Amino acid sequence: MNKLLIVFTLVSFLTSCADINKEQQLKRIQQEQKRLDQLAEQIKDKRMDEVSSLKVNTMQTELKIKQHLHLDTINLDLAQQLDAYKLMRKSINPITKQLRQLRTGIKEEKTVLKLLAQDVELGRGERQRFDEFIKFEHNKVDQLAALTKEYLRAKAKLFEDYYALYPPVNALANQLQEKAARQR
Repeated sequence: MNKLLIVFTLVSFLTSCADINKEQQLKRIQQEQKRLDQLAEQIKDKRMDEVSSLKVNTMQTELKIKQHLHLDTINLDLAQQLDAYKLMRKSINPITKQLRQLRTGIKEEKTVLKLLAQDVELGRGERQRFDEFIKFEHNKVDQLAALTKEYLRAKAKLFEDYYALYPPVNALANQLQEKAARQR
C-alpha cells in the first residue's frame, strides 16, 4: 500500500511538472505570435499598394528625359540628380519583392506557430523536443524582425527620395517635352 502511494505521488508530481512546462511553452509561442502580429502591422502601408503607379510615373519621366535631353556640356548637379533618380527607380522592385517575402514569411510562420501550439496543447509529437522547436521558431521570428527592419529602412529611403526627386525631375522632363514640341 505504501509503495502504491509513493508511485501515485510520483506520477502526480511528474504530470504537474509537465503541465507547468506546457503552460510555459504555450506562453512562449503566444509571445512569438504577438511579435508576428506587430511585424505584420509595421509593414502595412497604403502607399505600397500604389507603388506600381509610382514606378510607372518614374519610368515615364525618365523616358521623357532620355528622349528630349540633348546636352553638349555636362551639368554636374543635374547629372547627380538624374543618377539619384535612376537609383531610386531601380530600388522599387527590390523593395516590393521584400514586402512580398515578408508578407509570405509572416503568414507561414503564423501557421507554423498555430500548429506548434496545437501540438503542445494536445501533447502530440515529440514532447521532449518542444522547447527546441519553440527556440527554432523564435529564431525564425527574429529573422523576420531583422528583415522587417531592413525593409522599413529601404521603404523610408525610397519615399524620401521620391518626394525629393520626382517633382523637380518631372518638371524638367515636362519642360523638355514642351520645348521639343514647340521646335517641331
